[in-house]
Amino acid sequence: MKNIGLLILLTLILGCKNSSENLTTLKGSYIFFDDAAVLQTNNEVYGVFMNAKALELNKRAEQQRTRPSEIVYVELKGIISTQEDEKIKWEKKLDISEIISISIDKKPNNTLILGTE
Repeated sequence: MKNIGLLILLTLILGCKNSSENLTTLKGSYIFFDDAAVLQTNNEVYGVFMNAKALELNKRAEQQRTRPSEIVYVELKGIISTQEDEKIKWEKKLDISEIISISIDKKPNNTLILGTE
């Protein structure tokens, strides 16, 4: 009887994985429209699933932007997948689980300067 109890306890402990083990943290520029979003990191571009966290991120980012052309930089945790989707055509997709940070590029001038004066 003790062996059965021990086996059940061991199965429960090993079977319950921490869900954060599958989460990946990504930093990059976030671009969103009404029903679509993309996260561009240094190495990759991810289509973003429009879940509740993505809609929250859109709302919070919109509140911080002063111009529609401002770049929104984010740090997110989520699950990366390559599953096929009707709307998202990017190979890699991100399902956002947590919004870590949102910031706007505050550089005063984004003009390319050639030469010297």
